[in-house]
Amino acid sequence: MTKSMKAVRDRKTDNRRISQNMEKAFKKMAQVFGYPNREYKDRVFRMLLKDPKVALEVYNAMNGTSYDNPDELIITTLENAVYLGMKNDVSFILGTQLVLYEHQSTPNPNMPLRNLAYVACVYMAYVFGDNLYGRKLIKIPEPRFVVFYNGTDKMPEQSVLRLSDAYESKSEELDLELRIRFININPGYNEEIVEKSPTL
Repeated sequence: MTKSMKAVRDRKTDNRRISQNMEKAFKKMAQVFGYPNREYKDRVFRMLLKDPKVALEVYNAMNGTSYDNPDELIITTLENAVYLGMKNDVSFILGTQLVLYEHQSTPNPNMPLRNLAYVACVYMAYVFGDNLYGRKLIKIPEPRFVVFYNGTDKMPEQSVLRLSDAYESKSEELDLELRIRFININPGYNEEIVEKSPTL
């Protein structure tokens, strides 16, 4: 077996392991978080991004990159996340990044809190089997959060949603923050990104 074949096999094994571990984590988390009411456009967007080639297309458009090998991407979206109560359209690992994309047709200021819960599950699945109490530092991929918006409410071309916006009070130095890039993909907005990705 060549090194490239072994690398592909290892990636597929990682994908299965992470997905199985995520399912266990999500079943527990679903007891805490509600069950989302998904709209048609959300379902279509998620269906498209389940294809690694499409996920790469959107990632390249967002980051100015040119990845073309779907085997480099590990999908970490739980197939049955919708009815388990954890809404996320797609999440995947590419290189050293954990990318979480979601489509919205209705603005939701609670996205940072929801993404915090979701990414915590992904990380716990990612390190499943590792010794979190040991002396060795466990490396994890850097998270990147993006919301794509095409609703009818008037929204800016781009903005940033912050977890700290929900804090009842803020210290000068925050111990925990989570930022989400809010990208408006309605006609006339972010045309450079949309032109690079037919899916958007």
